[in-house]
Amino acid sequence: MYLRGIRRSTLVGAVLVAVTDVVLLAVALSTYFGGVASTATSPSRRGESVSTTTLTHRGPSADAKKVTPTPVSRSTYRPLRVVPPPTAVQQTIDQSLALNSGQGAVSLLERAGVLAPATSAPFPVIATADSSSASIYAMAFTQELLDIHFATSTREQLLAWADYNNAPYSLGDVPESLRSRVLVTSLTTGPSPVPPVTKWTQFAKSRMSWNVSALVVSVNPTWTQALSAGWQSRDPLMGIYDVSGLLSVTSPGHAAVVKSISFALTLGGASLHPGYGAVALDDWTVN
Repeated sequence: MYLRGIRRSTLVGAVLVAVTDVVLLAVALSTYFGGVASTATSPSRRGESVSTTTLTHRGPSADAKKVTPTPVSRSTYRPLRVVPPPTAVQQTIDQSLALNSGQGAVSLLERAGVLAPATSAPFPVIATADSSSASIYAMAFTQELLDIHFATSTREQLLAWADYNNAPYSLGDVPESLRSRVLVTSLTTGPSPVPPVTKWTQFAKSRMSWNVSALVVSVNPTWTQALSAGWQSRDPLMGIYDVSGLLSVTSPGHAAVVKSISFALTLGGASLHPGYGAVALDDWTVN
């Protein structure tokens, strides 16, 4: 997961340390913590991948900026939490995660801007049916995040939409009041698909558009190893997924440029509605 100080390496390392006599897995989970087509099949939690080559893209709307975003209040809804059994593996990994969610990570979240979660015409609600499957949700989230018409949407709309889709961070000792800030923080610090303000303005002036296709989603192997070692997350929907695909960049008067993209997407139980949400986006890479 993305947090300076709660990176995914924390969980990897924790697992390797915890099971030294059985599997030597924990320095691996410390490193790791710091589906759009509806016909797609959900991947096995043991690592089976799912791909889709056909995505339904939103067309640019000339009136998109004129539509007032629909604010969503922080309701009394709470995602499900479980109490894992206090095994040696569980305790060792949890202690390692707690040590790596120190003041540096907390300070980063405290400095993060507080957004009002909202959906809008350019960034609508992900369908309820797509929120019930991890693989389909990962693809739907990726499409909404990366299918961008910069001239008819704003960065604020995108980040408000991301905040609506957040799943609270459930590891380590991050205060409850800050757990829902991890997703937007991961999108606004470090390598991220969300352009900074100046770039967004530049892209809007050139009427640039992004579209994703050929998405592939698979369970991250280290996450699978952690579960196999006997560790459990308090969030039963939590998982790390490796996402890859193609990003087409177009603008009037220029040939389309197609780039390969990949990143790690951590999912969990959503903060504001039943089903999946996104905890953090990490390891953003463009080739």
